[in-house]
Amino acid sequence: MNLLARLRRRGGAAPGPAGVQIRLKEHNRPAQRKRDVEGGMPRPLALGVALAAAFYVLAHLSIVAGVWPVHGTSPGAGAVLLRDVIALLGWLGVLWALKRLGYRGNWAVVALPVMLFLLARPTLFQVFTDPVYQAPAGLRAEANSRKAERSQLTTILRAYDEPRQQEVFQGPPPELPTPLGAVAQAASAQRGALARGTTYLPVLIAPLALLAAFALARSRERLRRFRERRLYPYAVTLGAFFVLTLFFTDLGKVGGTTPWELFLPVFIGVWAATLADDAYNLARPGAVVAPRRILGMLLYGALPVAPFLVIRELGLSIVLAGSLAAMLLVGTRRGWWAALMLAVWAVLVFIAFNVDERSATRLALAYEPYRDLAAMTAQQVQAWADKLHQIKLFDANVLAGGLLGDGAGRGHGETAPNAADDGFVTLFAAQWGLAGTLALVLIYTLFLIQMLNVAVRERGAFERTLVTGLATLIAIPFWLAVLGGMRVIPLTGVASAFVAHGGAKLLASALGVGIIAAVSHLRAEDERLAARGPAGSGAPAEGVRVV
Repeated sequence: MNLLARLRRRGGAAPGPAGVQIRLKEHNRPAQRKRDVEGGMPRPLALGVALAAAFYVLAHLSIVAGVWPVHGTSPGAGAVLLRDVIALLGWLGVLWALKRLGYRGNWAVVALPVMLFLLARPTLFQVFTDPVYQAPAGLRAEANSRKAERSQLTTILRAYDEPRQQEVFQGPPPELPTPLGAVAQAASAQRGALARGTTYLPVLIAPLALLAAFALARSRERLRRFRERRLYPYAVTLGAFFVLTLFFTDLGKVGGTTPWELFLPVFIGVWAATLADDAYNLARPGAVVAPRRILGMLLYGALPVAPFLVIRELGLSIVLAGSLAAMLLVGTRRGWWAALMLAVWAVLVFIAFNVDERSATRLALAYEPYRDLAAMTAQQVQAWADKLHQIKLFDANVLAGGLLGDGAGRGHGETAPNAADDGFVTLFAAQWGLAGTLALVLIYTLFLIQMLNVAVRERGAFERTLVTGLATLIAIPFWLAVLGGMRVIPLTGVASAFVAHGGAKLLASALGVGIIAAVSHLRAEDERLAARGPAGSGAPAEGVRVV
């Protein structure tokens, strides 16, 4: 057979590349080449997702088996557990669906946020089911008393044998108090089904939002149409924003929710299209002062920030302004824009901390916590003491976690205000200590670097500025929350995507990640086609022929 094969090759077989012909088995094919051909997530990332999923399941089981019997649960705790089970399946399904769709972009962009969600969600699960944290503000004292009584009794029942229990209780053990009793019914009535639904839905539909964004943005034709017709989505979004701001806002919320985050990706996309169409002129100081150009910058780059200032959302105004400024710097590649934007931002922040009472209070709490109470009225003294007590709870929980923390659901991180939102650092530190918090920060930083890496590799001006804006939209809130939780800067009230609650933030960030993944996929497809060379190229290849 070998002799026949040799004669056939000598008799006019199609010439192959010069070199030595070898036969390579399938399992020996280089991993990178195999992924290029078949697609799929790199093994280190797949292992990381698998470990995060295992951690997610074990941490939830630990809370259900070890914390619920001691502390009790809030109303609807079973529904929260079911929601988290569905969320686990949904996020793992996203990775499976992307592989089925032939995704070839940067897998870290989609795998790392899934890992972050799976690592952080058990800590939030504990506060979502805690009978004190979920109780209305006016009923928390009674809820805390019942929780403390239940914890004391369960500790005695677990630690003492039956004779010792008889001695302690002077008879049979008393019945464990229900976590909230009448308080539970009042809390459930106040929150209502609609309020609970707004808490559950974002977590459940966020994976679908990521896939929908990827499916829509993976077409260059759709991106081109959005770029050309940007005025229409911009006008609709800004109009809805102003209507909600002027007529439906109650203390910065709409029906108990904060939907403002959902508008941010649209503003980012419109600003990216504006910069891409006029980047050359915006990079020239003489051309910037043209009336039409200044009007466009005010319309698309400044006006979206105005509603946030109206409703006193200083944190979100900083996030959006910082993202738009970063896009301006990347789009024009002129450092003087960065200096100008930094100066304007500093002036706005200075004004906000001197005009807005809430911002001024946060600043004072961060850098001047102790005041002369003799110069204050009794009501002011009480209000200041309450605010100062909240900051002390932040510090106490961070310190109580130590190096490794006490584990899932342990500690008392839920006592800190806003522990599920901008205070997630103190909650995570209380349960997982300094080591766990540092690991979370490092993984999140790697996620941010990977998103910016997609922007660096992109050659198109629109795609590059779009990815930069979406990445900073996720990065700035994270660092504001981390630095605020560490008392480096005042708390801003902005939640972090994938590691804090923030329903609208989670949805908006999932949309952003889906768009970034689509841009990365398109770039990878273009590079694969370019690597194949022009069709019909007859240039002989040299080297080893693998069959």
